[in-house]
Amino acid sequence: MSEVLEKMIAADVIVMATPVYFYTMCGQMKTLIDRTCACYTEINNKEFYFIVTAADGNKKAMERTIEEFRGFTFCLDGAKEKGIIYGTGAWKKGDIKGSQAMKQTYEMGKAV
Repeated sequence: MSEVLEKMIAADVIVMATPVYFYTMCGQMKTLIDRTCACYTEINNKEFYFIVTAADGNKKAMERTIEEFRGFTFCLDGAKEKGIIYGTGAWKKGDIKGSQAMKQTYEMGKAV
């Protein structure tokens, strides 16, 4: 875990991505956020991008997860939210391929 934290501290840009299960982020993402507690004051002046996917076709169903990401970045000095991708309607493996979300992610990545 310390290796991941060191990379987060060194990065200029951090992309946080999670599937949305039961209208919230997955447990692994929450654990990652919680594990930054010991060094969160060192994760500063970063640009953040958020990517969320869910079976639900409605972006509104993913807003709680986005607010959880914002709760984390709110605690970081100089954090800047740069973009959000909503991968709606992704229930089974491969559902996201060729979707608008994939195109948006590709374009966002080129602009970083």
